[in-house]
Amino acid sequence: MINILVACGSGVATSTLAADEVKSVCAEYSITHYKINKCSMSELPSELQNADVVLTTNNYKGEIGKPHMSVAGFITGINEGALRQRLGELLTELNKN
Repeated sequence: MINILVACGSGVATSTLAADEVKSVCAEYSITHYKINKCSMSELPSELQNADVVLTTNNYKGEIGKPHMSVAGFITGINEGALRQRLGELLTELNKN
């Protein structure tokens, strides 16, 4: 089971959009055992212990200590294809462990 944490400014709007795209990437890469949690950027430090991978829609300057990726491209549409591929490859690697 991959625990995916998606963080955005408020933990509501853009994290929901990003989470929907993450679900789509998981389906595309045949990843079925995952759980997505959403939080705000301010909640991120307290939510880290439950995550295997952290995806953010904003820049995060703190130490995460886990695989981390910006998924702002899912919101802006910029380089979305490359982002989907990078995320798919990362989740596939995590799925092997």
